[in-house]
Amino acid sequence: MKSKLIKALAAAALVAAGVAVTSEPASAQGARTEQANADCVFWHDSRTQGVACAGGPYEAWAKCNNGQTVYGRAVSNYSWSYAYCSSVGAYLRTGDVIFV
Repeated sequence: MKSKLIKALAAAALVAAGVAVTSEPASAQGARTEQANADCVFWHDSRTQGVACAGGPYEAWAKCNNGQTVYGRAVSNYSWSYAYCSSVGAYLRTGDVIFV
């Protein structure tokens, strides 16, 4: 029940902020795979995508407004991973989580 509430609150916050969180194909990333229905909490600002999930390893990814995709470091068990569009001089367009 608690994880459903966390997911609902995280989704509502993203919708209210006007940020679409979508998944990108992982084919170009080799071992990177997407996991449906993951128990994750998301955070973002104008330049950063953050995520903390149950299990792992996982990492945040962000598609930046200059077309580049950046990744956070791989972590596990509700540690936060952050993908920084500021590292490529851009703003966040969209982002999500990938399990590695």
